[in-house]
Amino acid sequence: MAKLTEEEIRTAGQAAHDAYYEDGYWAGREIADQLKGEMIRNGNTSDDDKYAFKESTSYSWD
Repeated sequence: MAKLTEEEIRTAGQAAHDAYYEDGYWAGREIADQLKGEMIRNGNTSDDDKYAFKESTSYSWD
C-alpha cells in the first residue's frame, strides 16, 4: 500500500479533532485510532508522520 500523504493525515486528523468537539473524547479517539492503524499499515511511522498525526488530531501517538 502507498503511504498516506501529509495532507491525507491532516484531513483525517481534523475529522478526529472535530468529532472530539462535537461528540466527546471517545468519538474523536475512535477516529484517531483508526487513522493511527491505517498509518501503521501503510508505513507512516516516521517522526514527521507522527507529528502530523498529533498536531491534526490533538491526540498523542502513544
